[in-house]
Amino acid sequence: MSTLRNPVLRTWETTLTEHSTSVRTARRLIRDQLASWGWTGDPVDDLVLIASELVTNAVVHACQGRDEVRLLLQEFGGDCRLEVWDPRGDLRLHQAKPRRLTEGGRGIELVRQLACDFGVIVRRDTGKRVWARILLHPANDPSPPGS
Repeated sequence: MSTLRNPVLRTWETTLTEHSTSVRTARRLIRDQLASWGWTGDPVDDLVLIASELVTNAVVHACQGRDEVRLLLQEFGGDCRLEVWDPRGDLRLHQAKPRRLTEGGRGIELVRQLACDFGVIVRRDTGKRVWARILLHPANDPSPPGS
């Protein structure tokens, strides 16, 4: 018999197609969804910032004004996983070396710093999923499960 150590408690997903507002929409939808699940505080802000960075990368580098971006949230006991899908499995994430006075090139490093876990799942013919996991705590229970 198989038992899941951290079963998915809740999931939510959406598709973004209006790229001029996708990043703003993603931030609002993620924040609203987490609030509906009872999550508040700094971890929510961190996940919203992560979503902003990952959706920006998908829209700017992978979609180039067309195609869609998909968001998936999965809430587990004590944490939440955000996944951002784009259609370009051929585009790999790379470690940018931003210049001192430039604005770009810091997003993935920021995601790495904020997330407790981070990765990429690439399927050349079906796109890629960039995901990040962050520890969350429900507003009504400041301690993580099992503590």
